[in-house]
Amino acid sequence: MVLPPVPEKVRELCGGGTTSMKEVIDRLTVICEKPINLIEYKESWGALTAFKAEFEDRINVYFPPQKSRQYKLHCIYHELGHIYLESFRIPMALPDLSEEMLRETADAISVTCRSVPNHPVERWVEDFAFEMSKKTRARSSSDPDPFLS
Repeated sequence: MVLPPVPEKVRELCGGGTTSMKEVIDRLTVICEKPINLIEYKESWGALTAFKAEFEDRINVYFPPQKSRQYKLHCIYHELGHIYLESFRIPMALPDLSEEMLRETADAISVTCRSVPNHPVERWVEDFAFEMSKKTRARSSSDPDPFLS
């Protein structure tokens, strides 16, 4: 499996400057032709840090409550990386979900989460998350990411 270079795909998605979570979600919504919802999910998480579930009419990105905003952003960008990579029709790793999460996503078309740490797809979306976090951190403090407000 050959994956596209992360910096090139980040540039295609965001251009050369800085960005915000809202801008990234707006662009991915156009690419996927479905709204993307960020959901802070307070149920049992086990070893997972975030996951996404695609339904007929939407894509939900679930993340647990986190003390660190940067880590929360990173986990969300990781899942947005899965969404972006899936738009290129590249297969994802199979998830390992708890009973509560299986019920929450029963009607989902697909679900992805970090389940195979060294898989090339997981490495790609992790690199994507780091690149996106840098683009968000590069914003001036007077123009914070709307997600953090």
